[in-house]
Amino acid sequence: MITVFVRRVLPVIGMGAVMMVVATRMIISGTGADTYFHLRFGQEFLDGWSIRSPGHLSAFDSASWTPTQWLAQVGMAGVDDVFGLAGILWLAGTLTMALLVLVYLMARLRAAPLAAALATAVFYVAAAPGLSARPQLLSYVFIAVATHAWLATVKDGRPRYWLVLLAWVWPTVHGMWPFGIMIAVVVLAGMALDRSVAPRALLKLAVIPVASLLLSAATPAGLGAFRSLVDVSSRSDYFAEWGAPDFTSPSSFVLALMLAVVFLVALVRPLPTTWADALMIGMATAWALFTVRTGPAAAIVAAPFLASAIQTFLPSQGPPARREVITVLALAAVSSTVLALSAGSRTSEPVVPAWLDARLDAVPTGTRVLNEWDSGPYFLWRHPQLSLVMHGYGDVFTDDEIQRNADLVQLNRGWDDDVADLEADYALVTADSRLGYALVHQLGWTVLEGDDEFELLSPSEK
Repeated sequence: MITVFVRRVLPVIGMGAVMMVVATRMIISGTGADTYFHLRFGQEFLDGWSIRSPGHLSAFDSASWTPTQWLAQVGMAGVDDVFGLAGILWLAGTLTMALLVLVYLMARLRAAPLAAALATAVFYVAAAPGLSARPQLLSYVFIAVATHAWLATVKDGRPRYWLVLLAWVWPTVHGMWPFGIMIAVVVLAGMALDRSVAPRALLKLAVIPVASLLLSAATPAGLGAFRSLVDVSSRSDYFAEWGAPDFTSPSSFVLALMLAVVFLVALVRPLPTTWADALMIGMATAWALFTVRTGPAAAIVAAPFLASAIQTFLPSQGPPARREVITVLALAAVSSTVLALSAGSRTSEPVVPAWLDARLDAVPTGTRVLNEWDSGPYFLWRHPQLSLVMHGYGDVFTDDEIQRNADLVQLNRGWDDDVADLEADYALVTADSRLGYALVHQLGWTVLEGDDEFELLSPSEK
């Protein structure tokens, strides 16, 4: 009886607990700041922006840029129009639960339920900071789908040509689309080294990444999808997610632990590992070391190998039966329903003080506002008539404009000259802002209204 509980019941309880943690975390944290500028972009595309030649949001961003998330942003704006922010919160939570199901089933094909559930829980801890209401969540789901498909191909040698369709859609929803092609190339290289399929069969499999690369340019953005990859790399120094991971942070530490366990178990209890497996683990390690944003992608790929490592210490069990799959899907559905019932109360809470929204509603279209980086996304969405100096969507800014914004936030040398060049009508800063303090005490700006959260400043009384 105890053995049955541990091997069959405990994994179900564990997966249910992880699903409820996802729902609770979404309810507590709400929509993140970046959600708002994605909603604004989606609305602009719905209102007529061209994919090939999109517009700009203010007088302070002028880069020639390529939309890499336009379809996801349009979808988010559509959900917001019908269901409000509660719908966005539910959608993000449900996609996260779908990702957990995918990771569990991927791990389950290599391990028994207990090992698969443990690997899925560890994956979630490692990936959680990146699983928010943004288009990149879809990239993580697609990475899980591609990983699952190619690991299955390693076992049976069958080509899964539907991955080409996935590669065609991917560049329209998020800029991490090359990851699907990378997974394919790494697996094919491993299969070639393993000599697990005949050369002719390997060539048929190679059609998938080649066709995927070609079709990636056959979207409304065209070759701009490739140019955007270079643009992102040139601005990575300004955005924490594109910086190197800090392995003292909980999520990065757990990711490092996942990979360490895989390596250590392989040394202690060698398994019949293929070259494809080894190269996949190597790729996951490279992603883990590359940037914060690629950390969740690394955790997705590492999860089934972590499950295999844990499985070496547990009794084996067959592949998942239909009842097990239905049970896991039912847990996700229940957790998604709980989130749907609770999301409305969370998103009804005001994001900023009511006086500030009312004051900004009253200013005319085109009003130039010197704001701060972190608070920009909300005001970009809630007050589209404002011409804001900065926000976190780096694609629309030139390198010089991003540097200007960084200089303003950090009060770097020449920041006061930048303020003069902006000719802003107002400044909108947080109450403890270094920039706000400097504007008032060094440049003589006036506090028009404020509280313990925000202050609205003017270069002169208005």
